[in-house]
Amino acid sequence: MIVAYAKGRLSAVIDGVYADHSHIAGKFTMLLSSRVYVGGSINTRALPGARVHNNFVGCMRKVEFVADTLRLNLLELGRSGSHLISVVGRLDYKCPAGETHDPITFTSRESHLILPPWNAKKTGNISFKFRTNEANGLILFNGGVRPPRFEIKSRYEFYMVPLHLQLALHNVCSRDFLGRSFSIEIYNGHIYVHLDLGSGAAKQRGSRRRIDDGAWHEVSFRRNGRDARITVDGFHTDFKTSDGSNSLELDGNMYVGGLGPPFSEIPIPVGLWTAVLQQGFVGCFKDLTVNNEAIDVAAYAREQDSASIKTLCHTQPPQCISQPCLNGGVCNEGWNRFICDCTNTMFTGPTCGKEAATLSFNGTQHMEVNMDSEQVTQTEDIVLRFRTSKPLGLLLITSTVDTGDRIELAVAAGRIRMALRLGVKDKKQEDKEKDKILLAGQNVNDNEWHTMRFSRRGANLKLQLDNHLPIRAETQGKHNTLQWRTIHIGGLYHLEEEISMTTTVPNFIGEIQQFYFNNIPYIELARASRGEQSIVGFPGIRVAAKFVKHATDNLHRPVTFRSKHTFIGLPMLRAYSSIHIDFMFRTREANGLIMFNGGRKEDYVAVELVDGHINYVVNVGDGTVTLRDTSRANLNDNRWHTVGIRRPSAKQHTLMVDDDIVVASNPGIGNLELDGILYLGGVHKDLYSQLPQTEVKSRQGFEGCIAGLDLNGESPNIMEDAVVHSSLVTAGCEGQSTKCSHNVCANGGLCVQQWHAYTCECDLTTFTGPTCSDESVSYEFGPNRGIITYTFPEDNRPEMQEDSVAVGFITTKSDAVLLRLVSGTSNDYIEIEIVEGNVFVVYNLGTNDHPLGEISVKVNDNAYHIVKFHRSGHNSSLQIDDYNVQSSHPPGHQLQVFNSQSQIQIGGKWSKGKSRIERPFTGIISGVVVNGLRVLDLAAEKDPHVSIRGDVQLITGIHDRQDHLQKMQQTPASDFPGLEDDLVFSGAGSGCNGDDEDECPPLPESGSGDDDLITPVYIPPTRPPPTPKSKGTPPKVGVAKPCDDEDCFNGSGGGDVTEETTNATSQATEGPSTTISTPEATTPKPEDTATSGPVGFTHSSTTTTPKEDVFVPVSTSQMTKETTTVANFEVETTKTTTTSTTMWYTKPPYIPQPPPPYSDYPTLGTKPKRHPERVTSETSEIVALIIGIIAGALIAVILIILVILKFKSRSDRSFKIDDGKGYQQGPNAALLGSQSSTNGNQSQYQLNGALRNGDKQGQFAQKPKKRDSKDIKEWYV
Repeated sequence: MIVAYAKGRLSAVIDGVYADHSHIAGKFTMLLSSRVYVGGSINTRALPGARVHNNFVGCMRKVEFVADTLRLNLLELGRSGSHLISVVGRLDYKCPAGETHDPITFTSRESHLILPPWNAKKTGNISFKFRTNEANGLILFNGGVRPPRFEIKSRYEFYMVPLHLQLALHNVCSRDFLGRSFSIEIYNGHIYVHLDLGSGAAKQRGSRRRIDDGAWHEVSFRRNGRDARITVDGFHTDFKTSDGSNSLELDGNMYVGGLGPPFSEIPIPVGLWTAVLQQGFVGCFKDLTVNNEAIDVAAYAREQDSASIKTLCHTQPPQCISQPCLNGGVCNEGWNRFICDCTNTMFTGPTCGKEAATLSFNGTQHMEVNMDSEQVTQTEDIVLRFRTSKPLGLLLITSTVDTGDRIELAVAAGRIRMALRLGVKDKKQEDKEKDKILLAGQNVNDNEWHTMRFSRRGANLKLQLDNHLPIRAETQGKHNTLQWRTIHIGGLYHLEEEISMTTTVPNFIGEIQQFYFNNIPYIELARASRGEQSIVGFPGIRVAAKFVKHATDNLHRPVTFRSKHTFIGLPMLRAYSSIHIDFMFRTREANGLIMFNGGRKEDYVAVELVDGHINYVVNVGDGTVTLRDTSRANLNDNRWHTVGIRRPSAKQHTLMVDDDIVVASNPGIGNLELDGILYLGGVHKDLYSQLPQTEVKSRQGFEGCIAGLDLNGESPNIMEDAVVHSSLVTAGCEGQSTKCSHNVCANGGLCVQQWHAYTCECDLTTFTGPTCSDESVSYEFGPNRGIITYTFPEDNRPEMQEDSVAVGFITTKSDAVLLRLVSGTSNDYIEIEIVEGNVFVVYNLGTNDHPLGEISVKVNDNAYHIVKFHRSGHNSSLQIDDYNVQSSHPPGHQLQVFNSQSQIQIGGKWSKGKSRIERPFTGIISGVVVNGLRVLDLAAEKDPHVSIRGDVQLITGIHDRQDHLQKMQQTPASDFPGLEDDLVFSGAGSGCNGDDEDECPPLPESGSGDDDLITPVYIPPTRPPPTPKSKGTPPKVGVAKPCDDEDCFNGSGGGDVTEETTNATSQATEGPSTTISTPEATTPKPEDTATSGPVGFTHSSTTTTPKEDVFVPVSTSQMTKETTTVANFEVETTKTTTTSTTMWYTKPPYIPQPPPPYSDYPTLGTKPKRHPERVTSETSEIVALIIGIIAGALIAVILIILVILKFKSRSDRSFKIDDGKGYQQGPNAALLGSQSSTNGNQSQYQLNGALRNGDKQGQFAQKPKKRDSKDIKEWYV
C-alpha cells in the first residue's frame, strides 16, 4: 500500500491495482509533519480524524517515509535502535510462519471464554502463549460430566438420607464425574498442571523459575494414556497419573481465563487452588492450539465477552504511581491495572472509596452463611476486621453436620486464637487436644479496629494480625482437607434437628466488617441481597446482627451534569456474567436518564430517575427485568443518595438505594451481551426515540451530581476516561445546596434562606435533623395508662397570642387525649383529642369553647400521622398529615391571649381531683413540639420540669415498632362500612323551616334532570365510655335545642358521642344526645341559576342551654336529595353562650381561573349548569312548627309566595352557591373545610359565592337582604 500527498492531492494505491484519489480544500500546499506513528499510538481514539480505535496487530515487512529528499526506513531504524525511533511495547522484528490470530487480554478475575470440550480420550496436546505480572490465575479448565443435581426443599433435607448412602453417592460422583478433569494454572508465579483420569488427581509443577515477569511465555502439554509432559519455555517435565484409568473423557466445556463469577455450578477439584480462591487469569493470551488445530480465541472473545476481554495486548506503565487507592488503601500492581487492598480501612470498592458494610453484634446476634452443598477444600483465605471491648468472643467458626472439621477464630484473653481441626469423620470422636492452635496479638479488646488474616495451603498455616509479622505453622498427619458447609460469624446458630456443635467461647460483642472467605465479601453480599430468596447454587445468608453506618463525608471523583441535554460516553460496561454497579447522586430533578448501555439483539441495561425514584431496567435476552426503589420519599431532594446494583447469580438481580433493597428474579440464565459505549447522564437527543419505549421512560438526561462510580470492579475517572466528552459536564459537584427549593427540607419542613446557606425549620414536622429527615424522640404509652407532663416555671409562664403545636403518633385507639395545654390562673386550655378515630382540637381563651376537627381522616389505623395546629388570636387551623387544612374563624368579640400557660400534658388528661388519667392514650407519640419546645426531647434528657407517670417508656425509633411505616398518608382507602350500599333517595322535601318562601331557596322541579345527588357517608355508631361530668354542670332535662353546626361544640369533648339515623318523615327521634326532625316540604319553582363559589360559610350566634347537642351536617352534590348520617358530640361547658356555625363545601367548576385557597377538590372536564345553592341557618322549634302547618295546609299560599319571590326579591337577595352540583363527592372529602368569618359580608375565601340574583355577569351583591329571625333550616339524615 502506497499513500502519497502532493500539492493538495491525496492518493492511496493497494497492490498497484486498487487506487483512490482525493483533493484537500484550501490554498495551502505544504504539509507540516513532526511525528509519525507506525502500528498505532498510545491513545488511538484521540488521534484527529481517526475512525479506528484499535492498534494494528499483525506483520509489516517494509515501512518507508519519504518527504521531498528525506527517505526513512522506519523498521530498520527501529531494529538498529536509532534515536529517531521510540518503541512502545515488545516488537518482534520478524513475521511468524503460518496463520496468525489476534491476541486477547483478560482484564478482570471474572472474565473468561467458553470453548468446546477438549477431545483427548487417549491422546491429545494443547499449547498457548501468555504474559502477565500477576502471580495467581486459572488459565485453562476442562471438567468431566456434571453430576446430577438433587432437588433439596430445605437445606437440611439432604441429611435425612442415611449416612452410608450419602458417602456412596459422594464417592460415585467424585470418581465418575468430578474426578475427571484437566486444568493449567499459574500459582505463586509458577505453572501447575492438574490431571485426573478418574483414578486420582495428579498435580505437577512445570516451570523452573517464576514466569510472572510480564514477558511472553510458551506452554505446551502432551498426553498419551497415563503419560504426560508439560513444557514451559522449552523446559520439559514428565509425569504419570495414578494407576487405573488411562482414558480422559471430558464432556464439559473448556474454560479459558477462569470460571466466571462465584457460586457457579461447575464442580471444582479440591487441589485447584486458584479456582477455589476465585482467582481468574489476568493478562495476555494468544496462539491457542488444541490437537494441532489453531483456535481463534479473539473471534470467541468478540462473540462472548467483548467488554472484559480485549482483542489486543498492550503493556501500560505502572498504575500505582498515581496513587489511586483512597482512604489508606494499599495499592498493588496488576496487569495493566491497580489492585487496592482496602481490608485495613473502613472502605471498600475498586479504589476504597465506598464505606464498607459493618455489622454490630450485641452477644445474642449472629450471621450465618449456609452453602448449597458440602464444601471440601485444601485452601482457605479468611480476612476479618473487628473491634471489641470484651476479652472473649467468637469471631468465626465453620461447621458441617456429619464431620467434626472446623476452623475457629475467636478473641481469647485479649488475643486472637485460631483452632483448626481436620480429618474428624465422626463428630463423636472429636478430640480437642488434636486441634492445631495459633495465637496472635496482644490486647485486641481495646475497642480499636484490628484486621485479622488467616490462610491455609494444605498443611501450611499463616495467621497475621494487622501489620505484625505473620505466625506460620504446619499441621501434622495425612489429612489436609477441610469439610464444611456453614460459616457462623459472631455467634452460633443451629436448628434443633442439627447435630449439636458446642464451643466454649461466648458470642461476640462488637462490630465486624471486611469479612472475606476465599475472596468473597459475604457481609457486602448480605447487604446487597437481603431479599432472602432461595436460589439454587447460591448460599443462604441469614443476618441477625444490625447493619450500622459510620458517618463519612466521602465523595470520590464527583462530576456535575449541568444540563439535561448533555451526556458523557464511557467504554462499554463489562457486565457479561455479573453486574456490579455503584454510584452516588444528588439532584433536584425528578426525571432523567442516568445510565444506558445497549447491546446485541435485545440486551441492554438502563438506570433512570422516574418521578423521583430509581428505575433499573435490564434485559439479558430472557425478558426485561425492572426494579424500582421502595424509598418512602422522593430522591430528588438535593441530598446524596447511594445506589448499588448487583447480579449475585444468573437468576437474581438486586437494587439497593440507601438502605432499601429490591430483589427480582431473572426468567433465564443468559449473559448480558452489550455493545457500544456506556452513556452516562443521558444519550444523544436523537436516540431517546430508539430506547425501549415501554420499559425506559426517560426522554431527557440527568441534571445533577454523580460521584463514586464503580463499574464491575473499575472506578473510572469520568472526565479523563470518557470517549465522548461534553463541555457541560464539569469535575466536582457545584454547590446548588445553598438555595432553598421546594424539596430541600423533608417531611414538610420550612426552608429558611440565609446568606450562604439555608436551614430547615422542623418544628411542625415531628422530625428533626438538618433536613427534617431524622426521627424525633418517641415514647410508647402502654395499656396501663401513662402521661408525660411538662410544668412551666412559676416565674416564667408564657402569655401567648399565638400557639403552634405538632404531634406525631401511632395508635389503634378511637378515643383519647393526645395533648392538653392548660393555664395556671384561668380556664384557658387547648386540647388535641381523638374522637371516634378522628382528630379534634378544642380551645378556650376565656369566652367560648372553639372546636375544630377533621372527620374525613381516621387516625386509629396503626399508621403514623402528624397533627399540626396553629392558633393566632381566636382564629385557628388544623391539618392532619397532608390533607386539606381545616380552619376556624369564630365571629363576634373573642379574647385573643392564652393566659399563663402552666402545663403541657401528653398522653391523656390529668384530673387533679381524682388523681388519675382520664381518656388515656395508647400507642406511640413522637416529636411533640409546643411553641418551639420539644417536650419529649426534654423528657429523654431527664429535664427537671418534665415528669413521667405510669406506663410510658422511651423507644429507639418508630421504625423499630412498625415495619411498614407511612409517614405522610393521603387519601387512604376508607374503612367506613357500607360504602358499597345502594344510595337512599329522600323525599323529605327541601328542609326549609321558614314560613315564608322568600326565606327558602327554590329547588328544581322533579323530573327536570337537575335534582341533587347526595353521597351518604356512613359513620359506624360506636359509644366510647363517657368521662365523668365536671362538677357544677346541671343535668340535662328534656330534649336539647337543635344546633346546625360544629361550632355548637362546647367544652373539651369530654362527653358522649353518639350517632343516629332517622327516616324522612315528620317525626322527632329522641336519643341520649340527639334530636332530629325532618318535616315534610314542598318543591318550589326553580329560579334563575347563578355561578357558585367553591367554599361558603355562614356564622351566627345564639344563647343556648348549658349543655347542647352538636350537629355536623354531611352532604355532597348532584341529582336528588338523600338522608345522611348525623354525628353528635355532646360537650360539657360552664358557659351559657356558644357559637353555631353552619358549614358546607362545594367544588369549583372547571374554568380557567386561579384556584382559590383551600380548594383542592377535583373537577371534571365539562362545565356544569349553574344552580342556586340551598342556604341553611338557625331556627327555632316554633318556626319549624309553623312551616309544618303551612306545608300541609296552605299550598296555594306557597304558590303565591313563589310568584312574589320571582318578581320582588330577585335583585337584592344573597345566596350561598353550591358549585359542586354535577359532581359526585367521594366519601373521603374534607367535611370540615376552611372557614372564614363573614359577619354578613363575604370573605376572600368565598370568591363568587355571593351573587346578585339573576346577574348574568356574576357581580358581588352589594346590599344583601337582612334576614328575619325565621332562618332556613336544612336537615340531614
